[in-house]
Amino acid sequence: MQHRPRKVAYYPAWAIYDRKFAPADVPVERLTHINYGFANLVNNTITLGDSWADVEKPWPDTQYESGDTKGSFGEFNNPSSPVRRRNPQLRSMISVGGWTWSAGFSAMAASYELRMEFIRSVGAFLQKHRFDGVDIDWEHPVEGGMDSNPHSPHDATNYAHLLYDLRAHLDSLPPPRFGRYEITIATSAARSVYRHLDLRAIAHVVDAINIMAYDYAGAWSPATAHQQNLFTSPVSSSGIAGDDTVSDYIRAGVPPEKIVLGVGFYGRGFANVKHEQSRGNVPGLGCPFSGVPKGTWEDGVFDYKALRTNQMQANSSYTPYWDDNAKAPVLYSEKERILISFDDPVSVSWKADYVLRRRLGGLMIWEISQDYNNELLAKMCEYLG
Repeated sequence: MQHRPRKVAYYPAWAIYDRKFAPADVPVERLTHINYGFANLVNNTITLGDSWADVEKPWPDTQYESGDTKGSFGEFNNPSSPVRRRNPQLRSMISVGGWTWSAGFSAMAASYELRMEFIRSVGAFLQKHRFDGVDIDWEHPVEGGMDSNPHSPHDATNYAHLLYDLRAHLDSLPPPRFGRYEITIATSAARSVYRHLDLRAIAHVVDAINIMAYDYAGAWSPATAHQQNLFTSPVSSSGIAGDDTVSDYIRAGVPPEKIVLGVGFYGRGFANVKHEQSRGNVPGLGCPFSGVPKGTWEDGVFDYKALRTNQMQANSSYTPYWDDNAKAPVLYSEKERILISFDDPVSVSWKADYVLRRRLGGLMIWEISQDYNNELLAKMCEYLG
């Protein structure tokens, strides 16, 4: 295993708005990588996703010199920024695409000329904004992602070509501060999606594969289930478990040290749960439901910090339960008939220990503003350093 497990945190551009979570609030001292989300893909080139947040907003504690990049890019990447000085070894990655902005990948990757147009734009972007690498977040080649996104049976082959060509181009550029631009990708934990990929070929060229090992269940599910369980459970009906996904990736030819297991710092809720149909010792799990409850920022989705300060308080109507098969907790309110699947410090410790036991590359967080007083991250660091 590599000397230091990766502790990767996504930081979304929108964190500076209603969430009021600035780059300076990120516990950079405890991370190895920050993945900034997201850059957009427009006309076959990488473009700023939010110019105000990315490069324009001045931060009051930062002294800018002529030509310095402002915004969150500057906070993470300018060597003289207060954030950067707290961890000079932090590697910052620009993440391209994501759920919302993946529509342009299929057509771009299908043409050598268009691929190279994109790749050259990525190289220029990394140099201009002082990133240490790029995280390709194509959701998803061949199958999956937004229904409106174009797909092609050739996406998987073209994806491998894109990554190989990207590696060759970045290696031809003057080396950055850490000697080599990194390339990582974000991939699905669902077999129906990743079965299309040539994972062995991809693993040969990328530095790490960040598996989005969450969103296994939600409003779209036929019954309540764990949304990011590590192991299978007789009463969890999503059909996905982190261990199964990791094992599939390794069988497909991915070296364990290149696999980074994702952890969601949020929960998913289910409303109008018919708990009378519970089959195990966790009330409400594996039961029919209808709709989702109001969440922190969007319906059905709860930041861990919100759960910690509301549903997890002793005076709330929610009771915590532990599914020992899945190594996953849930909160259930019989009064509200709401079940919430999430990760807590105990389940995170299981995942961190799993990374060490299977000699994986590390853990990835979506996303860092959702933690409560760095509670989940601290548990990861107990195991990973």
